[in-house]
Amino acid sequence: PLYVMLTTSLDKKAGIELLEQAIVKVQESITAAKGSLSVKMKPKAVSETDDLELAELMARVERENAEVSGDEASSDDEA
Repeated sequence: PLYVMLTTSLDKKAGIELLEQAIVKVQESITAAKGSLSVKMKPKAVSETDDLELAELMARVERENAEVSGDEASSDDEA
């Protein structure tokens, strides 16, 4: 699955540091459960335009995942 972490902060540096700390904690938890975490993009400050692009990306990924799930169900029906 694809997850996105967001925060709003008046202090850009503090917000980025907080997200980096959160990623470390999530990594520790996932690794303890014998899983793996792949960070696609390090935390960064973004503009409203970047937020809109992210929303579009998330919608596209959700549609692609729905298509795969639908494909799997139809192959089960044929068997």
